[in-house]
Amino acid sequence: MSTPTPTFKQVARRPRWIGVLALCLLVAAVFALLGQWQIDRAVEQGQADERDTETAVPLRSVATPGEPMLSDAGGRMVTVSGDDVAADYRTLAGRNQDGRLGWWVIGRVLVAEPDGRDASLAVALSWSATQERADAAVEALRADAATVGQAELGGRYMPTEAPTQGDVREREREAMSVAALINEWQDWNGLVYSGYLVFDPTVVAEGGATVPGDEPIVHERPVTDTQLNWLNVFYAVEWVAFMVFAFYLWYRLVKDALEREVEAIEDAEAAAV
Repeated sequence: MSTPTPTFKQVARRPRWIGVLALCLLVAAVFALLGQWQIDRAVEQGQADERDTETAVPLRSVATPGEPMLSDAGGRMVTVSGDDVAADYRTLAGRNQDGRLGWWVIGRVLVAEPDGRDASLAVALSWSATQERADAAVEALRADAATVGQAELGGRYMPTEAPTQGDVREREREAMSVAALINEWQDWNGLVYSGYLVFDPTVVAEGGATVPGDEPIVHERPVTDTQLNWLNVFYAVEWVAFMVFAFYLWYRLVKDALEREVEAIEDAEAAAV
């Protein structure tokens, strides 16, 4: 009478292999947790910036003259009070406004600091469709600067820009570069905000400054370029592969045990003949 050949299921149900399966499940659970952790890290690093940039706060609460711009200040709506400098109104070429190229009218405001000194703040005031209209706005501002006095300004605080090819090659200023402007400002005392203000006349409803020019400058809430950390995603896929390998290892061990038993039975039957 021949010995019955065991099946894979019968071998797998034996206590020894059930114990090995439990161990493999534990290892796979650890690998799954590690994979989940890697995915969470990848997602966290790809989340958008959710800070409140649209509620206007005093400029001094997020920026300090002479200090680099902090990440919390970039693109933030702020308010500030200061005196304009008539001699420092000028224009910038090549400024985009909803797909149209034109000119910015820019200026300089002196902000009184707690230590009694005045800090300079570059301000982008308005957009004009032609250079002639921008130049006319500059002349109007220079004429009114001596009579307006201190005014409340509101707008979006932006990081300084790098010079463009037009600034260097064509000698036509296009970039709102604070570093370049301080070389042209009249009686600059060395104290300056590292960013500039894009003036928005709607921020300060009463008692705020008004400026000539074709249109207010269009500005938008800052958008953070968010991308997944693909290295962490790759590591997560690796942990999943290790988890699958743990189950495959258990299957292979049971399969090998079954084959050894079947081979032993066949050898015994062959010897008995």
